[in-house]
Amino acid sequence: MPVRKALLNVTLLSIVVVLFAAGVDRLNLIGKTAYAIESAKLDAEFDHISDTMSMDLEPLAQISRGFALISEANRSSVVYIDALSTATIDDRVRELLEENDVQIPPSRGTGSGVIFDAAGFIVTNNHVVADSDVVRVTLADGRKIRAEVVGTDPKTDLAVVRINADNLQPARFGNSDEVKVGHLVLAIGSPFRLGHSVTHGIISAIGRSDVEVNIDYQDWLQTDAAINPGNSGGPLINTKGEVIGLNTAIATESGANQGVAFAIPSNTIKRIVEKLKTGREIIRGYLGVHIEQITPQEARAYNYDRAYGVLIKGVGNNSPAMLAGMQPEDIVVRVGERIVRTREKLQHMIAAIEPGNTVDITVWRKGIEVVLPTRIGAQPRNFRPKGRLRDFAPAPEVQPSAREEMRELLDEMIESNRKDRDQSSLRNKPQTGPRRVFRNIGMEASTVTPELSKRYDLPDEIINGVVVTRAYPTGDAYLADLRPGQVIVSANDRVIQNIAEFESLLTPDNLKKGIRLKMRVRNAGQYEDWYTVLSSR
Repeated sequence: MPVRKALLNVTLLSIVVVLFAAGVDRLNLIGKTAYAIESAKLDAEFDHISDTMSMDLEPLAQISRGFALISEANRSSVVYIDALSTATIDDRVRELLEENDVQIPPSRGTGSGVIFDAAGFIVTNNHVVADSDVVRVTLADGRKIRAEVVGTDPKTDLAVVRINADNLQPARFGNSDEVKVGHLVLAIGSPFRLGHSVTHGIISAIGRSDVEVNIDYQDWLQTDAAINPGNSGGPLINTKGEVIGLNTAIATESGANQGVAFAIPSNTIKRIVEKLKTGREIIRGYLGVHIEQITPQEARAYNYDRAYGVLIKGVGNNSPAMLAGMQPEDIVVRVGERIVRTREKLQHMIAAIEPGNTVDITVWRKGIEVVLPTRIGAQPRNFRPKGRLRDFAPAPEVQPSAREEMRELLDEMIESNRKDRDQSSLRNKPQTGPRRVFRNIGMEASTVTPELSKRYDLPDEIINGVVVTRAYPTGDAYLADLRPGQVIVSANDRVIQNIAEFESLLTPDNLKKGIRLKMRVRNAGQYEDWYTVLSSR
């Protein structure tokens, strides 16, 4: 009996094990089946997502392929430039080192360049090769060739070098006048000596000028493409694969890219390099006027209702402008058929005209347009188009006999400010004598007196008028270019003989509209007429 019971238990246990194993196999089968089903669903969904993404992202893929094609097409046209120079070493130091058999290491400048002629001509920046003793060019295929500097133009920061080599691929240059803000661009160059690096961005601005570098003619394209030291002279390229600019400068506080870079427009490049490659000197057209971009305040003062134009503030003696009949306070609106929108555009238009040629210049004068046929002159060698009159006019030299008087005047001003700090009460305070403090425009002035004539070394013919004795840096007078030593002789075509006549014109309405001032201003040791508009800004 015990044996039969034991056998029964073994049999039951075997049955349970078999059934359990069968159950496990069944569960595995069910799990594998479920997994296969879910996996197939996931694969199908992933395939669907991939197809959808491919369709939606195809434009991005096209842009990527386009950038790659543009980069490859222009690669052979871009070169790396090494410029070696010992010119920065003082001659006496050089002699001392050579006497002691000391090897003088050259300074090394690096940059980029663009092949524009299969005969071996390469355009780069003047600042890359200026004062160099040796210029070496590395081509995209690795060839290193010594280059000859053919011509330079510091005023546009352009230079042309030439190499003797075969199988050169010139770049295609586009029309920079067609460039718009927002256009996509590529930049190729050798930042930090890393040859043929490519970056991309957009055009951030066009016609950019007044960048704080020593280059006279700017009118640049601005881009946010990464430009770093070594990119100078490299191309800025549009989506057609055309060079529309030459990377030249960056605005930075770190010395490296911060998203603000500037390029010389291709139309300027094409015009300049065709002369430089023949070794010809760049001779620019010259008009002989002091000009400023007309401001809304000045436009109101002259009843001028257009959003463009350049105001003539002075005309040089015997200059092409004077011989053509131009006058101070004329507003230049067209050169030939081209509208003059900015001061820099006018400078570029005139500079591009061959000296001796005649062009019709249209000016707006007292409500009507006047067409003046003008024979363009040759620009003087030392001419600097960026300088305003006040920028290169030397400050009047203070005579020793006047120093004490100026000190007394300064003490008087300090005492006056100490006694009356309330500007509103000072403005309403009755003032007597030849001197006035005009807080509303930020200026102090006086009727011309023998003492002031002596202090500012005024010419003998200036016996009447109002001489500026102080202009506060944050005042409207300072913004209108008024400076100590200038003499106001008329306002709104009315002769000004003393401070009272000038003060009577400083009404809120007149200041809101703008008061046209004619002044006598020192320039290069001589006093000449100068025009400005004083207004409440």
